[in-house]
Amino acid sequence: MISKNSLFNLILILLLTPFSFSHLYAQGVYDGKYNASFDFKMSSASVCPKTLPIEIEIVITDSKAEGYIFNNGGGNGHAFCKLYHNGPITGSVDSDGKVKFKIKQNDSHSREYSSYKITGELEGRLKLYSRSSQYHPTHKFTLARVADTKQVTQNQTTEENTTKEETTNSDNQNKNLSSSSGSNTINIENINSIEDAQTYINEIQATINMYLTINNVMKTNTKNKSEKEKYNDIINKKISSLIKQKELLQNKLKSRFSTPIKPTNTNLNVSAFRSAETFPKIPFYVPGTDEIGEMLVIPRVSDEGFLKYQLDFLDPTSEYDQVRDTISIFHENIDKIIFGLKKVDEWTVVAQENKVTRRVSKTAVCIPEGSCENKKQGVSSTEVVFQVYEDGSTSGKIQRNKGTFSVGYNLSVESSVLLSAYLIYMRDIGAQEFKIGSMSDEQVEELFN
Repeated sequence: MISKNSLFNLILILLLTPFSFSHLYAQGVYDGKYNASFDFKMSSASVCPKTLPIEIEIVITDSKAEGYIFNNGGGNGHAFCKLYHNGPITGSVDSDGKVKFKIKQNDSHSREYSSYKITGELEGRLKLYSRSSQYHPTHKFTLARVADTKQVTQNQTTEENTTKEETTNSDNQNKNLSSSSGSNTINIENINSIEDAQTYINEIQATINMYLTINNVMKTNTKNKSEKEKYNDIINKKISSLIKQKELLQNKLKSRFSTPIKPTNTNLNVSAFRSAETFPKIPFYVPGTDEIGEMLVIPRVSDEGFLKYQLDFLDPTSEYDQVRDTISIFHENIDKIIFGLKKVDEWTVVAQENKVTRRVSKTAVCIPEGSCENKKQGVSSTEVVFQVYEDGSTSGKIQRNKGTFSVGYNLSVESSVLLSAYLIYMRDIGAQEFKIGSMSDEQVEELFN
């Protein structure tokens, strides 16, 4: 015979069982990774006339949600535009698939105006709500399920293993880069805020943008097919390396700040001076020593009003004056330097085809012409020199002759080709800025006839 207590417990179990199954069902059925991408149109009263490209990624595990919302500004000029709708997402999903997501904006100004919650149905229509609907209207959108729980777990494991491998490879590459070019590597421990992280990512993206622009210039300006392909191969190799570096850094920063750090500088139209800052410095080494460094080119206008190109040879390890030497090339002579650098690559092919394995040093170009053979006090000159070594390897050298004293800076053949592309680009934009800057008001007005 069943006692009253046993009967009560049995009834209680029967009543609670559907809830338990429902709860367990809810915990598993919605688990997975969800994404959304859409253009967010702010009101006409806002400071962001262009749409904001919103990206949302959410991972649901046991009905608990974690993710982020991201926006890079969409090319709007105002600084606030890239601060809105950026931050981590947390919340939950109930057994009916209804969501309650909270958004914590990274920026204090954004917390007052932009998105703060998402409501609706996970597999239906959702709404993004902002603090100030006057500027940030409520936006309807949907999430797409891109992976289930198992796939998310597998991907996370794969990403962790890949990140470990890439970190090792990146560390090795950074060591090699430091030993071969003197370049400073990015130390992620020095990144203490999202603003710092964004600066690092933007610097890499700016360099990628510059390479892409230079590659387009070379495709337009280079008529020789094999020469065009060589420029394209070398520049694309650099672009691929930088993209890998950027993606690796983004993964590291995402795990640290719980929000993706993506480039916000997509504009390729920059000044000649900014180009010199963003373009990677060309590595060089001083022959016969262990000294290494970097070179960059900056267009300048002399006090007399002449356009020239300042080649700065830098020592990144110096605690005081990093510029160890400077060579100035006037605009009228820059094509000769470009010609000389191209000759280094051309003669390298000749040396390899003929299997030259003896010491050769040949001047590809001299500025002023005829001043490099007989050096004498009171006369300075600059030359590009092609060199072959006993093992068959080749290099280029930019040599500055100060009277009878000479100092040279060696470049690999690849760096010589890259520098020639760099100079072609700098020559074109530098000359364009100089032309506009030196025109009278009347001449500028005539452009708009």
